Formats: sequence, structure tokens, C-alpha cells
Amino acid sequence: MLAALPVLALGGAFLSPPAIASATPAVPAPNAPAAARIDLVLDLSGSMNENDAGGQTRLAAARQAVTRIIDTAPEQAPLGLRVYGATYPGQDKKQGCADTQQVLPVTPMDKTARADAKKQVAGFKAVGFTPIGVSLREAAKDLGPSGERRIILVSDGEDTCAPPPPCDVARELKAQGVDLAVDVIGFRTPSSARSQLKCIAGATGGSYADAGDADSLTANLSTLFRKEWRTYHATGKPVEGSLAGCQDAPLVAPGQYLDKFTGGRDLYYRVKKRPDQQLQVSATAVAEGGYDRGSLITVAAGPPVKDGKPRDWLREFDQSMGWANIITTGGRSKPGAGEDKPAPDDTGCIVIENSVTKAGDKPMQVELLVGIADESTRETGARTPQPRTGADAEGGFSFNSATPIGPGTHRQSIAVGEAPFWRVELKAGQKLTVKAGVDVPADFPTSATTGWGLTVYNAKREAAECSSKAGATELLAGRTGRIERVCGPWQITGEGAGSPDAKGYDVPGTYYIQAQVAEPAKEAKGIVVPISLTVDISGTPSADTGPVFNFGDDAAQGPAPAGATPTGSQAATPANDDSSLAKTFVPAGIAAAALILAGAAFYAVKRRRTP
Repeated sequence: MLAALPVLALGGAFLSPPAIASATPAVPAPNAPAAARIDLVLDLSGSMNENDAGGQTRLAAARQAVTRIIDTAPEQAPLGLRVYGATYPGQDKKQGCADTQQVLPVTPMDKTARADAKKQVAGFKAVGFTPIGVSLREAAKDLGPSGERRIILVSDGEDTCAPPPPCDVARELKAQGVDLAVDVIGFRTPSSARSQLKCIAGATGGSYADAGDADSLTANLSTLFRKEWRTYHATGKPVEGSLAGCQDAPLVAPGQYLDKFTGGRDLYYRVKKRPDQQLQVSATAVAEGGYDRGSLITVAAGPPVKDGKPRDWLREFDQSMGWANIITTGGRSKPGAGEDKPAPDDTGCIVIENSVTKAGDKPMQVELLVGIADESTRETGARTPQPRTGADAEGGFSFNSATPIGPGTHRQSIAVGEAPFWRVELKAGQKLTVKAGVDVPADFPTSATTGWGLTVYNAKREAAECSSKAGATELLAGRTGRIERVCGPWQITGEGAGSPDAKGYDVPGTYYIQAQVAEPAKEAKGIVVPISLTVDISGTPSADTGPVFNFGDDAAQGPAPAGATPTGSQAATPANDDSSLAKTFVPAGIAAAALILAGAAFYAVKRRRTP
């Protein structure tokens, strides 16, 4: 069975819990656990003055990378900064090996702390020794004795002050508690020092990454911080759907809502739709512990019928392939739906059928997206966010926080298990091709279930087939170096104009792109790898632009610029939610293994139905 895995059509199999982009701070739920306390330990030894970091000194590159972290840190994220080798330029080893200072206490990054931190970074000088072991001990004190704590160490060489040997110090710190780990970036590091730095990360359960220039240092450092600040965060206006059917259901307008599955109960909502309007309903269920294979989510809408279940306007469903973290599906009503049997007062019903949870299960978050299209929305037009480039094009971690990008190649680094989202706007008549590449390091601990995944979701938030010849996920099977996956080219057609081979590319609008490296091996968790995403949009848009849906003021508008504060639906979380910003990241490898083994049956069970 494993021999056939590389060609399985997994579609959206590698779905990890999306998390908020670092540039989009979120309002945590009242019962959410405290964010991890992070202390950045930066090497300012004399070797950082060398001018080999992409045309600038290593010191200048470090300033750039750390400033980026300070600019994008969420306000509630406790961040501290310690340096070593920064003040003593002499040769006395005793003095040089005591040269470590906390220049910024571990504190939330409010406006004052952010300004102070940037001032400190601007004044950095690199002059002295490399007391890594001593600095790690002091950093542990900076973070306090309890709670989730992480040290992120950036060094361009090995310790010049042992004893104490840095790896022994790392083991010592780990023995203090499981909540303290050290992530390490080796910056222009020789092989002799790399083994020492990897030992520090490995001894504490942290991760290690190499950086060869300013851009890779910035990318890798940002990724390590994202790993601590991005936990799954479903967004939406709080709503409580009826468990008893349509009669008592709340009325929902266009927008994104956040509800939860309890037990095995379905969720009902009322919605108004005139016969001349089209309705879109999309639902995304989010699991903290993954899904049982065969779990099913269905959305349907229309006037209630005899069994109390609406279905005349639309009905779509999707089935889990195993330990996926989300199941997402959506549908749109056909033009004129309901004209033959108009709903009383134009009020119909939406149901999200829950074939996922059972009685006694922990409540599970569910996002509900509702949109309406008619002549007035077509005249108003859709709001299209400005595409981003460079560092600002780092992927977001949910549909709503997906980063808007345009044609071209976008580069960043991701940690193993991350699954960032991007979005592109497409019109009927255009063709979409997406190519994603990953650079797998020679020492990456691959196994038979290591996968490189690329998934494209259409404007209804359905996973669309990646390619007519192969699935969306490719097993690495011990391969290293450059590995690429391609989706498309696919013709975007008008609704109802697509052929059976369209596989979901028959809906103009916002398309979502997701990439991921998934690996079940514990030692691979958090490893940082560089990726690239190339988007090509060709063809001439047709004169018929199709329906333009209104999804409310805040839904699906993409992440805010750095430092912005979320408003409306993106800032809201239910008061009784106990998992927003919580530690809901399921080990991606477990999901990967189960999903791959189940992938052969994917297209046999995933179907689309319309009345």
C-alpha cells in the first residue's frame, strides 16, 4: 500500500490547524492560556562584524531580522531580549565570558516596549566573546520558573567560554521542566559549530535552522516566533445555532460566524433570500484532536421540508480522510432557486449537519460563512485587497487571514507542520497555475509518511483537485533538495458552464492556496524549511463576471497590515470558547500518516450534490 502512496490523490488531506498571521493580532478568549514567554538571545561577538551576509555585515543582518520581529509581534506576546559579547572588547577571558546582558525584560509588546526594543537594537555593537552556555542559563532566569517558556538563540559560531559546555546547559535547562525549550538559528555557521548548536536544540526539544544571509535569517527567525504565537484561531461573530430545528434558529445576515458542534447535534440558522438572489453557505469544522476517518460535514439551505431539513437551495458535503484538522465545504444556490416554491417571507433555513462529534465529545468550533449575491451587490462590486509582496506576503493561517497575493513568485520559510494560506482573485475566463517548491535539507529526518502538500480551495471553500494526473500531496520518501508540486493550469469557468472535469474550478471569486510539509517523526517537529509559491494567472476575463457575493464587512477580507487591530468578526470570539488561541496544534505528522493511508479512497467518497 505504501508503494502506491506517491500518486494518491489526497486533495485537501494535509490540513493543519490554521493560525493567525503574526501581522494580525487576535483577541484571545477569556479562558485562553497565557501566550508562551520568549527570550531572544543574540550573538554580538566580534565575528558578527564580518561582511558576508548578502552584502552587509552579519550585525546589520541581525538588526534587520530582530527589528522585523519587534514590528510584527502581537501586543500580548511576552518578548525579551538578551545579548552576549556586546560590551567587552578586550582579551581577558574571565571578563569576556561574563559579558551577557538582558537589554529588554520579558514583557508584552505594547507601544512603549516596542519603541524601547527598537532603540536597543539600533544601538547594538559586536565586540566580544561567545558565552553561549552562560547566556542560556541567564535567559532561563529571564523567563521565570513556570509556564510555557522558549529561548530563541541566534549564533554565528560555537561557544568560546566553556565550561559550561552549552549542550550540558541545555540538558540542565530541560531538566527544570518540560515547558522550556531552545530553538536555534545558526547564522553563517561553520560545520564545527553547527553540531554544537543542533545539540542545544535537540536536548531541549527545540528546533534548528541554518541562515546564510539577511533574508534567510529574517525568514527563519520570523518562522520560529510564529510557531509560538500562531495557534489555531477560528474567527467569526459569536452565534448559537438552534439544536431543535429551523423554527427557533437565529437569523443570520451576510458575514462570518463562529459556533460549535456539541455532541452529535446539527446546527440550524434562518436566512433571508429572495428568488432573485443567490446564497452561498460555507462551513468549516475544526478539530483539536483530529477526525475519525469518515467524519462528514454537510451544509444545506432552503425552506424546511417535511423532515425539517432544508435542501432546495443548495446542498454540499465533504468527508474526512482520517486525522485531518478541518473539514470544509460550501455551496451556492442556482440563479432563480426558490422561484417555483418561494419561501414564506423569503426566509429559509441553513443546516450544518454534524456527522463528526458524538454525545459526550468536547465542543468543536465551526465557522459559518454566509453570502448573498444580486444586482445590487454586482453594482457595488467585491472588495479586493491589495496584493502583497516580499516579507508582507507570508501566508496567513486560516481562510479569513489568508494573505492576498498576485501573480509572481513568493518566498518564505515555514516550520514543519505549518500550513499557511494565501488568496488570489480569479474571474471566469482566466486560467490558474500554482507551483509550490520546498528545499529539503540533506539531514531532514524523513520517513515513509513525510509529505509535501499543495491544496487549492475554490471560492466556496471546497478543496479542488490539484491536477488531472496526480494528487495534491507528494511523499518525499527520503528525497532531499528541491521538490516541487504543480496545480493546474485550470480554466475558471462561469457557474454552470464547467465540465465534469473542472473539479471545483467552476466558481469565479477568491481562491485559496495552502502549502505544508507534514512529518510524523518527533525530531522533525518545528524544523524550518524554505519554500516558494509561484502563481500564474493567464487568459482574458469574460464579459460575464458572474455573481458578486456580499459576505459582510469583515469576512474573508484578508489579514490586516502589521500593527493593525482586528475589528468586527475577526476580533470576536465567543465568551464560552475554550480553545481559541489555545494549544490546539495537533502534531501534523499523526495527521499526515493517517491521511496518506486513507487517501486512496478520497475521490471515491468526496462528492458534490446539488438539487
